[in-house]
Amino acid sequence: MARSTARAAAMQLIFARMAGGEGDERTLEGLIAPDELTAEDRLYITDILEGVWSQRAELDEKIGTYARDWTVARMAKVDLAIMRLSAYELANRPDVPPAVSINEAVELTRTFSTEESGAFVNGILGNMLRDQAR
Repeated sequence: MARSTARAAAMQLIFARMAGGEGDERTLEGLIAPDELTAEDRLYITDILEGVWSQRAELDEKIGTYARDWTVARMAKVDLAIMRLSAYELANRPDVPPAVSINEAVELTRTFSTEESGAFVNGILGNMLRDQAR
């Protein structure tokens, strides 16, 4: 399966947990047929889901730092799920090129959120990456 498909599934699981759902294996099976998932896909999805969930306070603090005139609490939950995923990748997944992570985040907003959200997400993650590179 393409990494972008696994990333979209991971984002949806993060969102499900944020909405009070389980965001677990059963939820994943509702998104992707189990026979379509490779072992590598499962490892990636599990790392993203568990990593984002365990680090969400730190990720939200980072996101909030770069969100001018916005609090994390006011952000659309789908946009926040997308930014948490990408912020986690930027900090913890050296196998994912930063530009790819940010571009995929913008693409996820086009699929699951709004066109305007793409610019918002891109701005926050881009500024985060620039400061991280310093």
